[in-house]
Amino acid sequence: MNRPACASHDTKLAPVSDLRLEAPGANVPAQSNEFALDTARAARVKAVAREFAGSFLTIDIHNPEFDRLLRQITSIGNEEVRKLADQARLTLSRNTIRERAVAAINTQLARLRQILDELTPGEDLIKPKKFLGLFPRANQIASYFDRYRNSEADIEAALSTMVESRDLLLRDNVAISGHRALSRPLLEGLAEAIGMCASLDERFEKLSAQLDKSDPAKAQKLRTSALFEVRQRHGDLLTQMAVSQQSYAMLGMIETNNLDLVKGIDRASSTTIAALQTAVVAAQTLANQNLVLDRINGVRSAASSLIDRSGAATADGNHQIDLTGSEAARQVASLRSAFADVVTSVDSLEHQQLSALRSL
Repeated sequence: MNRPACASHDTKLAPVSDLRLEAPGANVPAQSNEFALDTARAARVKAVAREFAGSFLTIDIHNPEFDRLLRQITSIGNEEVRKLADQARLTLSRNTIRERAVAAINTQLARLRQILDELTPGEDLIKPKKFLGLFPRANQIASYFDRYRNSEADIEAALSTMVESRDLLLRDNVAISGHRALSRPLLEGLAEAIGMCASLDERFEKLSAQLDKSDPAKAQKLRTSALFEVRQRHGDLLTQMAVSQQSYAMLGMIETNNLDLVKGIDRASSTTIAALQTAVVAAQTLANQNLVLDRINGVRSAASSLIDRSGAATADGNHQIDLTGSEAARQVASLRSAFADVVTSVDSLEHQQLSALRSL
């Protein structure tokens, strides 16, 4: 802000003629303790206010210099208010990007949830069935993995979109962090400006009372001009502080929600890949089939930025396993458990979405 020389970080007070008032602040109830002035800054603000208010006593009320000093009162905190407004506009400009990312996550969650419901194997996967109780039906396992193969592209597309949304949220957090870093010193300056107004209010009140007998005309002028302007400016700055603090806190909340959503995407994607790997093992175990592993690799690459499953055990495409019926049942149970984990992760991410919306 255009600080008066006496409100700078050095302790030497500038002469009144050099005073360019655009002030610091003191503790007022409307301010958060996060931006309250420490004792040294509050004392310096009071000193500046005392000197500035005292300058009105030496100037005739008809002197143009009197009006010039009044205009300085109306400029208190102007720079902070302007820059905070600019920061708010920049923040709002990113809302569309963030909303698009969150909307995409919601859409893909619903899509993935539907696919999972369709693919979760039932208890009867390895039980042979007969049409009309007489004729053997098509192999249940082969039919199941046909559905699985047909869903691979949809799963890959859903994961890829969620990866893109995840990256958008991470970039949004970088921008939010920058906005908050720039806003903090502005809010501290605004706190000083509010404190300056409070100190000037107190000082002009005392000076007017002192002048009531010796110079009633000047006392009246101080009340109707200087004191009036200070109180009006004080109210404006308190309103600006309240709005700006809410915006600052909101950005912190959005940043936290973004991180929670990113973690949820990581979990949902990780468990989806785990379920796909289990499906490959089960396919080889139950039907001695080999799903085309490059399809799985396509899904894996779509989520490669999300997980590192270096220790995960997967079926080797050239390794065939011949297992007993009891082992086959165990593999079906394992597959069912894997998809249950995915459903839990997807539901958890969906719950996080709703919680984020409520908190905002």
